Amino acid sequence: MMEGHSNELGRANTLKKGGLRPIPVIIANEVSERIVSASVTANLIIYLTTKYHLGAASSAIIIFVYQAAANFLPVCGAIVSDALLGRYLMVTLTLFSCTTGTFILFLTSLIPKLTPPDCGLSNQGCTSPSPLQLFVLCASLGFMSLGASGVRPCCLAFAEDQIAHWDEAQKDRALRGLFSWYYVSVGFAQIVAVTILVYFQDQVGWKVGFGISAAVMLSITLVNLAASPFYVKMKPQRSIWISLLQVVVVSLKNRHLVLPKTYQSAQFHNASGLRELVPSEKMRFLNKACILRYHATNVSDGAGRTNSWNICTVEQVENLKSALSVIPMWSAMIMTFLIQSSSFGVLQAATMDRRVGTKKFQLPAGSISIFEIITFTIWSGCYDRYIVPFLRRITGRQQVLTLKQRMGIGVSLSIASMLVASAVETYRRKVAVKGGLRHDAKGTLEMSVLWLAPQYVIIGLAGAFSSIGQIEFYYAVLPKSMGSFVLALLFFGAGVASIIATLVIKAINLITGRNGMAPWLSNNLNEGHYNYYYFLLAVLGAIDLIYFIVCSYVFDERTQNMSLETSGDAKEMVEFQG
Repeated sequence: MMEGHSNELGRANTLKKGGLRPIPVIIANEVSERIVSASVTANLIIYLTTKYHLGAASSAIIIFVYQAAANFLPVCGAIVSDALLGRYLMVTLTLFSCTTGTFILFLTSLIPKLTPPDCGLSNQGCTSPSPLQLFVLCASLGFMSLGASGVRPCCLAFAEDQIAHWDEAQKDRALRGLFSWYYVSVGFAQIVAVTILVYFQDQVGWKVGFGISAAVMLSITLVNLAASPFYVKMKPQRSIWISLLQVVVVSLKNRHLVLPKTYQSAQFHNASGLRELVPSEKMRFLNKACILRYHATNVSDGAGRTNSWNICTVEQVENLKSALSVIPMWSAMIMTFLIQSSSFGVLQAATMDRRVGTKKFQLPAGSISIFEIITFTIWSGCYDRYIVPFLRRITGRQQVLTLKQRMGIGVSLSIASMLVASAVETYRRKVAVKGGLRHDAKGTLEMSVLWLAPQYVIIGLAGAFSSIGQIEFYYAVLPKSMGSFVLALLFFGAGVASIIATLVIKAINLITGRNGMAPWLSNNLNEGHYNYYYFLLAVLGAIDLIYFIVCSYVFDERTQNMSLETSGDAKEMVEFQG
């Protein structure tokens, strides 16, 4: 939610601060964090299995926990930024945290005592990591997660702060350009991460690869400090999250109140200067937070101001209702996040022939996701400009796909990606067995790594439909004042998916590894059955698709607020827009 103008934003002051000049540095803050995070995530499973001698399942669990933290913490970071620290201080502190994390990870590759000794030539007698070594590793990932907590939710909003004092027409033009450059920059960061940095990690060595990441973060942290005098720094104000919490608290406080059958004689608290609104009939219990008729006392703080912890506005109540109403649709999309992050393609690619185009160049195993990123970027960039007009000409309709339909296509494509992944892994395993490599986890197959490309292309399309569809859907049905809530929902959904993925992996290996049998997610891909795992995800995705269809039919995008015209007896039904 955009913060209001403060007294510090006078004309004389804004001539020296803010504007377009500091925005490239702000965007570079997030681009740097994304580059480092994506490059580490892309190749981390190789680092854990080769340097720390962890199993594939254990490595995946560590990665899922790291991803969950990196997605959950931005929600907390948004709250702390809005309510306590402000965006500049939050971004600055978390940049330092991310820099600390990357340097610790760099030290694990530099100092031999921070990782177990190398295995013998026969790959036997590998030493497990000590508690101290695991602690240092987890500390590095923890600091990087804290870095994501402030940089990701705050940078775009902080960039908007720099032009908040402009007139509306000028600001609108600048915001359109800002959003375009932001998404292009984030896509560029992903591509750089899984190509250049992963290549250095794979071909030159972990020391150089992680050292470059540490140097990038240190450089941008210092640049951000140097640019500090040129920033417009808004003071923190009440967060939307605090506002939602207040509605819950006040509703519980007033739980003994009896709501009238009709609202004709009831009075409700509205923000000063706004038209009188009556809360909608859905989730009536929450209406107790804003009813005035039974609140003659205890609604002010003693200074004449309304205490929001004693009574809330109708707008606050309706914001919470809007947030709760999209939860079923949000929950139906969690499975797509789980599928998109649950591929073991990096480990599969490490066993395959990775020569592409020429015998001298080998695609790093960690760069296999480049097919997903390029597909996502190209489709996202072309959809509105080229694909939609083409579909309009074919169908003759102005709206060719609704937002719900785009999200449903994303769910369906996620299922398709797992079916393709299962088929490819079945064939890869068959080639390994025929080649006598069933018990050789490090043998290279006579099978091109490009066999993995189709599943990543489909995952990229699924992400383009589901993620962007979600963003536009939430922006369409939620009040405008809840704009920051949209990205938080995406981050939170991805975090929940990571936790569920961890539980699924543990359950699969516990169940399938009984009686001395090799579990599906065995450390040796050729002995395991990763194809069964992918097929199971496809089945779970199909169940989720049914749940999504039910939620789509049940969800009602219309709101039912009434506006009470103060200058007459007529009461007009209007749409609540926040």
